Amino acid sequence: MQTIVDAIVNDVMEQRIGPGARLSEKSLCERFDIRRMYVRRALLTLANKGIVELQANKGARIRKPTFQQAVILFETRRSIESIIIQNVVRQRSDADIDKLNAHMKLEEEAFVNNDRNELIRLSGEFHLLIASFQNNHLLAGFMQSLVTESSLITAMYGQHSFSNCPPSEHRDLVKAIKNQHPKAALNLMLAHLNHIEADLAISHGKSLELVAIALSEQ
Repeated sequence: MQTIVDAIVNDVMEQRIGPGARLSEKSLCERFDIRRMYVRRALLTLANKGIVELQANKGARIRKPTFQQAVILFETRRSIESIIIQNVVRQRSDADIDKLNAHMKLEEEAFVNNDRNELIRLSGEFHLLIASFQNNHLLAGFMQSLVTESSLITAMYGQHSFSNCPPSEHRDLVKAIKNQHPKAALNLMLAHLNHIEADLAISHGKSLELVAIALSEQ
């Protein structure tokens, strides 16, 4: 069951499946070669995580976040990641920096290779990796939900590019963490999150709110 949950979460984080996508129990049974009862348990777990919506006689679909939920998500990320980044600057070890540098190498390779799905996944994992370096397990656990929710929101409201999370911004953050500059790290993290949120402004002159209304009517 956990294999199904992890696979769907990964698909969402890589934006291989987007908001509103139907999850067929039959297809999942065939994909994972597992009985329907385990698929249903996995879908219930995903629903409890806020990733899937279960509707009577309609099955399961990937949840469609609302415009208001998108706004709240970034407000929450700014609050939570401000605490996390300051904790990490104080607590980080040389081994943590090595892990960040190794991760950055993978991000830069994906960027050069124009591998959108891989870069989306790695960009989300970068924030999870940073959260893992501080000793507040509650914040670290909460970040998984926030990053997954971010993937849903960028898939629904974004411009379908990965320019909103360039490796250069992550590289600057790593440098501030390594040099233990808390103020610089905090400012860089907030600017980075603001950049991601700003990229949700849809082109063709439409505001987020208008796009949200149009999607809600589909």
